[in-house]
Amino acid sequence: MKLMNKTKKQLVAELEALQERVLELEALQERVLELEALERDARFAQREFGERMSGYFPQVEHMNEAIYVVFDRKYEFVNRKFADLFGVAQEEVCSPGFDPMSLVAPESRRFVRDKFRQGSRGEFTAQQYEFTGLTNEGVKIECETFVLYVPYKWGVAIHGMLRNITMRKRVDIELQRQRSDLQIVLNSIPTSVFYTDREHRFIRANSAFCKSLGLPMEQVIGKTLAELFPNVPAEQLAPFCEVNDQVIRTGQSRRGVIEIFPSLRGRRWIQNDRIPYRDAEGEIAGTICLAIDVSDYRETEEKLWYLSFRDVLTGLYNRAYFEEELARLGHSRQFPISLITTNVDELAAINERDGIAAGNELLRRTARVLKAFRTEDVVARVAGNRFAALLPQADGAVAETALARLRESLAAHNRGHEGTPLNLTFQVATAATSREIQQISF
Repeated sequence: MKLMNKTKKQLVAELEALQERVLELEALQERVLELEALERDARFAQREFGERMSGYFPQVEHMNEAIYVVFDRKYEFVNRKFADLFGVAQEEVCSPGFDPMSLVAPESRRFVRDKFRQGSRGEFTAQQYEFTGLTNEGVKIECETFVLYVPYKWGVAIHGMLRNITMRKRVDIELQRQRSDLQIVLNSIPTSVFYTDREHRFIRANSAFCKSLGLPMEQVIGKTLAELFPNVPAEQLAPFCEVNDQVIRTGQSRRGVIEIFPSLRGRRWIQNDRIPYRDAEGEIAGTICLAIDVSDYRETEEKLWYLSFRDVLTGLYNRAYFEEELARLGHSRQFPISLITTNVDELAAINERDGIAAGNELLRRTARVLKAFRTEDVVARVAGNRFAALLPQADGAVAETALARLRESLAAHNRGHEGTPLNLTFQVATAATSREIQQISF
């Protein structure tokens, strides 16, 4: 009766809704069937993989590498190489009661267990790691293993390849000991010794070298000079790299090289021998440098050079340097050249009356007055009380202008100085040719 009361339009709408619901249920049923099919396929694929894995075992039996498969915390398979390495029978290792950890040294068991658990958590990435193994006789062996976590039976198996690296470890330890011994020897050498690679990085250095830089060794190793001293201009460091490159390229040593090295104490001069550094295969891998800090000698040399051309009392050039410059300018194209001489009046009388110290002070005061010359002019003390100045490219007019500046400088000096006034006599001569300059006396 209730159905009869519904309109035709309402009945059609209900039928359409019912039809849509039926279609949804049919689609859901198809999806369930698809999922069941996928599950069956997955179980089949897993069984098929297990069968293939089982068929694979005999093929690796005679491989030269130790092969093993761990499943459900038990050895599923080991080849003969694995059994021989650990001194166990294959049947014993793969028996249900055998604990895989019995072939792992106590100090490595926690680490290996963590690796085994990664497979059970579904972390299927390939891995490589090292651990200490334990043979059936209790002898420790160093092992390196490569493992894959792969689906197997109802879970995940660890498929691994293992190598005995005990000898390699011993060699590494011996090399490390030798490197340590070498470092001790290097540190006992009082002069700087360092190794650089092809990229000019310091790969080894002794304490003396690090001390000369003012840096700790751990900060030096692995760095270049440019990285250690980023504020030093690149052109200042370029010669160091150029010598390195030449030694590496030619295979020939360079000896007696003098270079500027930066340091936290300022620049240092070093004299060094650079020889090729070869690796285990005999290939040139860099350079070895033995260096001596010659900064003190260099400073002494510069002082001697300075003194050889300078008047100690006044700091001006001496007569020897003045004569060299006069000869050089005489063969140059800087004519006309003017010469201004300056005599200190009454120097002998002041020496007798007031002492040599007073006379020396008079000479130093004269040198201060002569600063009125141009920077390109050569000013020297050429005799006891005589000074001379060479003015290149200066005709008579330029010389007179310079002389006027000198007189102004002298007057200003005397106004600001109490005590004995400074009396100077000036003379001027100008030469237009080499012959004329040879006739000028000073």
